[in-house]
Amino acid sequence: MSKNRQYYLDWIRVLAFGILIFYHAGMFFVPWEFHFKNNEIVDGIKYPMLFFNQWRLSLLFFISGVGISFALKSRTGLQFIRERNKRLLIPLLFGMLVIVPPQIYCERVISHQFVGSYLDFMSNLRLRTYPRGDISWHHLWFVIYLWVYSAVGLPIFLALKSPKGQRFLQKLYRIFLHPFKIYWLTIPFMLLFWSLDKISPTTHNLTHDWLNLLNSFLLVLLGYVLGQNTDFWAMLETHRKTYLWASIIFGACLYLFIHYPFFPIVNDDLEFFAEGIITRINAFSVILCIGGYAKHYLNYTNKFLVYANEAVYPFYILHQTILLIIGFYIVNLSWAWEVKLLIMMAGTFIGALLIYHFLIRPFNLMRVLFGVKRKQTN
Repeated sequence: MSKNRQYYLDWIRVLAFGILIFYHAGMFFVPWEFHFKNNEIVDGIKYPMLFFNQWRLSLLFFISGVGISFALKSRTGLQFIRERNKRLLIPLLFGMLVIVPPQIYCERVISHQFVGSYLDFMSNLRLRTYPRGDISWHHLWFVIYLWVYSAVGLPIFLALKSPKGQRFLQKLYRIFLHPFKIYWLTIPFMLLFWSLDKISPTTHNLTHDWLNLLNSFLLVLLGYVLGQNTDFWAMLETHRKTYLWASIIFGACLYLFIHYPFFPIVNDDLEFFAEGIITRINAFSVILCIGGYAKHYLNYTNKFLVYANEAVYPFYILHQTILLIIGFYIVNLSWAWEVKLLIMMAGTFIGALLIYHFLIRPFNLMRVLFGVKRKQTN
């Protein structure tokens, strides 16, 4: 292990992806749109789900940007794109052909759009894009978005890597690397929200998803710019309690004034304006808070982290398919929703662990298909 490796970034990545299992299991029970729903909708789960919903994807894209900054330290632009192709495009194509179709099959059967076995479904696969057809990336939208950001953003990343770009970044750091001035960086995200939220709902289809597309790219760019600066992480560590309080205060405002308002804002335009401010500052504060506490408490490694850091990407690729297959078999059972939730979370984790440990980890071909580096031979 490298003595210079910043292990807290690995911990953040593992924990951020780990939240997905809880979050997507919860989506089975809340009234929000999902692939299919439990026979009992549980309104109360929305409250903790909203807490994670504000920042979970923002954190993932930010950390991905940090990862790009480290990847480009030891690679040329061409080497970087080759690595992105192997790590992102190959798992995406494999996922769309092998991992995602069982999800679509479960959806079609539950919604009475298809009757028959999975073999029948695959034999009659409609080679059109979802939802009219059966070709989709579903939860793997994150992978294709990250590949697009890597390709489109590469000229920017390389320009900022140059001596002139580094001088520009030093000027930027002098302005924004301050515990409070850093919040000025939330303004572009607010402007995007106010401009696009009402006209660009999230679709994850890459072509008609402008708010999500641009917002996530800005987060990757921000992660690239800030993540390579050691003073940034030191600042987060020093002021981690400040960012914790900011997260608590703005998170509370989100519930009190916007989502389930105890103090409703009667003017719709004013509420929309306030939502842009509160949601963006809240998400940014949580990212800063998590970064600060991880830097302080999690800058170490152990056997679990080594294993989990390699396993987390295959877990991500596998988790939603396993989750929906479990949901398919228990959706109409009269069990308590708490039991179903626990079964889905535990079953997804155990299923992904078994598949990774016994079918992916030992074999180089499977490792490549799931975006994991080949095992080194002696």
